[in-house]
Amino acid sequence: MRRGAALLLLCLALASGPARAAGIDCAKAQTAVERTICADPKLREADAAVAEAFGEAVAASSDPAAVRAGQRAWLETRNACPDAACLGQRLAERRAALTAATAGAAKAQWDERAALQARLHWPKECEESFRETFAAAPDGPGLPLRDTGVEHHDLGNGRTLYLVQCDQAAYQGVYVAMETGPGDGPAKLLRFPTADADGGRIIRREDDSLVGDPRFNGADKTLTVLTKARGVGDCGSYAVYGFDAAGKPAARELRARECPKKAGPYLPPERWPLAGR
Repeated sequence: MRRGAALLLLCLALASGPARAAGIDCAKAQTAVERTICADPKLREADAAVAEAFGEAVAASSDPAAVRAGQRAWLETRNACPDAACLGQRLAERRAALTAATAGAAKAQWDERAALQARLHWPKECEESFRETFAAAPDGPGLPLRDTGVEHHDLGNGRTLYLVQCDQAAYQGVYVAMETGPGDGPAKLLRFPTADADGGRIIRREDDSLVGDPRFNGADKTLTVLTKARGVGDCGSYAVYGFDAAGKPAARELRARECPKKAGPYLPPERWPLAGR
């Protein structure tokens, strides 16, 4: 995890929490209900809180379409309100329902992740970092928990690759990879050949973490990782990994580029200098 932590400290900033939803655009209010909400500061605040809670519920749900359908049904109930008192009650009820739905979805995801961690035993520091990052404020940054943070991919021959998220930065994450073979044997923490460009040199090493945006190709069983040294993605490292019959990763392609001091034409990662062997 050392390389991931260093890159995060030097190059990245933690992503901020989701912006507060705006709710009704009062400049475009047309119906009597919309005008009533826009005329009352407390109702406007309550409406924005419902919009924010709705966005969080959609993001957390395993069935976003159902959440949207529920919101449409609720809007019909809200729009039937004859006065501000009714609107205040309906908005409060909806916010509470959406918040409860989000909490329920989050609990299910945390429970599933805990079950996977108990089976795979990825590093303790990875789990601590993930929980700190996605813990509700004020205990953590309060980033929205979209899923369990664990992907699994078939490597063939009864082997499975697990990509476990440990942290999240502004434009990329930090992961560890676990591999399980046929049968009930213990999962293995994988180490990957990596490269960094520094001072005109390309430095190769092995790391037990992956920083960037890992993409698995099920057709050829390869894992591609682009590690951005800055947000525009014009420097960093780029790797394509294959896996042998025992599930061990090997670099099929390993490239790195130092961040240019002056902006120039964008150079795709596939054309960055090769790291050699």
